[in-house]
Amino acid sequence: MDKAELRRAVIARRDALDLDMRAAKSAAVCARLVELLGGSGPVAPRTVAVYAAMGSEADPAAFAAAAAKHGWRVAYPCMFSAADTVASGQRMCMRAVTAGDASEAPFIAHPTRAFAATDVDSSRFPIVPAEALDMIVVPLVAFDHTGARLGYGGGCYDRYLPTLSPACQIIGIAFDEQRVDHVPTDTHDLPLPHIISA
Repeated sequence: MDKAELRRAVIARRDALDLDMRAAKSAAVCARLVELLGGSGPVAPRTVAVYAAMGSEADPAAFAAAAAKHGWRVAYPCMFSAADTVASGQRMCMRAVTAGDASEAPFIAHPTRAFAATDVDSSRFPIVPAEALDMIVVPLVAFDHTGARLGYGGGCYDRYLPTLSPACQIIGIAFDEQRVDHVPTDTHDLPLPHIISA
């Protein structure tokens, strides 16, 4: 099965989960992520990147809320415009969002829309340098036992993950129903070191 066929098949399987089941599984995944936050205390501020769930994806919102309560800064992906993509060599950046501002962040409301740098208030939603992230939660369509990840085909995370600090925790999240025997990969596809599923 090629990537496009596998993507369609696994998304259909994920879509078939009822809302209550998806909510329960997302809560279980978030609970396991919260365990990774550790205690709060007089340590340097830490930053985690999450994503705004689309469709039937595992939803990290409860984890984002818990991270903010622990004193972590929370960032979300913001897709670059074509001009900014050329200038930066990336298709997305991560922008910090305070808990009270999440409903006002256009890139959370429209996670696949591209925004020019001038379209987003950078004083309110500052770009977080990739090397400043301590943890990143990565969405995925399918995964296998080797950590191979099938995304949505845009290559955004494949380009972004290599720019992170070696100390950054990279964690994919998904439902058990997204596990497959084998994810077909290309040379640019990076396996995830950790995947949490429920």
